[in-house]
Amino acid sequence: INWYYRNLSVQLGEKAVRMFNIYVEQIPIPKISPEQQQPFINLVDYVLFGKEHKLKLQTAYFEQLIDGLVFELYFADEIAAANKPLFKHLGELKPMTDTLTTEEKCTLIQSEFDRLYHPSHPVRNHLETLDSVEEVRIIKEALQ
Repeated sequence: INWYYRNLSVQLGEKAVRMFNIYVEQIPIPKISPEQQQPFINLVDYVLFGKEHKLKLQTAYFEQLIDGLVFELYFADEIAAANKPLFKHLGELKPMTDTLTTEEKCTLIQSEFDRLYHPSHPVRNHLETLDSVEEVRIIKEALQ
């Protein structure tokens, strides 16, 4: 969204943008069902907990996965054409509930990380090569 907004709005120097309704309303936000939202909810929970408990590798991977899923929302056709889908290979992410202890939450995150980061898992393979999709590569390069 930062990249898109900077190309759409008035700039206040190199690092600042001014938020105006006329520009914010133009940001294309895909509408997704509650079922499509659930992986994002679970992954954000993993990231927030992981940052709090210094699970750096897992947190970085889940942040990368969130980015990949967002790319898939915006560029579904391009990602499908490149045979790099993430959603369909994600499986059911286990939710973190308040009833879980800290140790159980750490175990849950590690389990999901081990599953999705396994060298033979399609999510890892597709995520690592997602920048072969031109639209993804352009945006990633613009953000560097």
